[in-house]
Amino acid sequence: MMPTSGNQIKALIRLLSDENERVAKAIGEKLVEIGDPAVPLLQEAEIEQPEMARRIEAVLDEIRGSRLEEELRDLAARPDDQMDVEQGEFLIARYAYPGLDIPAYARTLDEMAAEVRDRMGQRVSGEEAVKTLNRYLFTEQGFRGNSKNYYEADNSYLNRVIDRRTGIPISLSVLYLLIGRRLGLPVVGIGMPGHFLVKFDSDRYKVFVDCFNAGALLTEKDCARFLMQAGYGFDEKYLQKSSVRAILARTLKNLVAVYGKMDETVKVSRLSRFIEILEGGKKGGCAEGT
Repeated sequence: MMPTSGNQIKALIRLLSDENERVAKAIGEKLVEIGDPAVPLLQEAEIEQPEMARRIEAVLDEIRGSRLEEELRDLAARPDDQMDVEQGEFLIARYAYPGLDIPAYARTLDEMAAEVRDRMGQRVSGEEAVKTLNRYLFTEQGFRGNSKNYYEADNSYLNRVIDRRTGIPISLSVLYLLIGRRLGLPVVGIGMPGHFLVKFDSDRYKVFVDCFNAGALLTEKDCARFLMQAGYGFDEKYLQKSSVRAILARTLKNLVAVYGKMDETVKVSRLSRFIEILEGGKKGGCAEGT
């Protein structure tokens, strides 16, 4: 039986510093077998022994990442229309925040939707629904685009977006979609190159919502103008609904780009595998993010 006492785990962690790579690798594998009980002590050692940070990071990544990969495979095996964006986004968040209390965040989203529902009242028009939700999120709750620290990992983790009231276009759009879904609104994600939007798409009212820019309302012509000015050119496919699979992959690609800038090679490698799982093993180039 693997040792599980704190002292035994600490002893193994000390042995990670062995100059013999094979010994260090074997010790790392034992710590991975121990799993979750080793995580707090590994995190403590990572701070106290910076010279071992790389080896400890690799062990922590294997403990957290391999389990999440299995969950992601189960999610990715479903047909696109049966994939749940909320489940997927919180799964991604658990990579950085393994102790995440998902039910608590789900309740927060429920409560936010309930507050918006109270403000809407009965038989509200599409235009009124969008204006009410926008006012609630971007004025009352203060959600905003993080233009000051755009390339920050926490901008892509849904729990931190909720905590800090800030994010990037796709993460703020996901928040909008999750609340809109709870309200029964016809909202979908639009993964334009270089910028992510939400579309309210009913028979009587159609509008694009720019969640990064305080919920600014855009027409199709506005979107086309942005695409032309940004150098992408205009194609109708850029304004089509993004699948859950595409939204999750784009979230991950943003994180890979951020961690790549930080030279966090272990995180880049793991999250790149997450992308491959979502995309069925294909290693295609990164789509335009944000």
